[in-house]
Formats: sequence, structure tokens, C-alpha cells
Amino acid sequence: MKHIGKTIKSIREEKGLTQQQIAELVNMHRSNYSRVEAGDRDLSLDAVNKIARYFGMT
Repeated sequence: MKHIGKTIKSIREEKGLTQQQIAELVNMHRSNYSRVEAGDRDLSLDAVNKIARYFGMT
């Protein structure tokens, strides 16, 4: 199964957004958010929900 960070990264890149923009959305430092995309750190359920709403997904 694909790690959620890789999925978010793919969508983020398709929309032309930076890691900094998504990190700010979920109140996280960009370096920590980078670790999420790399699969080294997990997101809270609240952060996943914020990102999903931002991208217009469920």
C-alpha cells in the first residue's frame, strides 16, 4: 500500500503547491512535513482532514 505522504506529495505537485504551503495549512514546520512525504513521519487525523478538505477530497 502506498504511504499517504507519497499520495499527498503527488497531489501537491500536480496542483503546483510547495511543501511550505501544505506545512502551514497543518501548522507544521516544513522540515517535519518533508518527513511526512518521505514516509518517515505520520500525520494526525486532523491534519489529514485539513489536507483533504483543502484539496476538495473526502
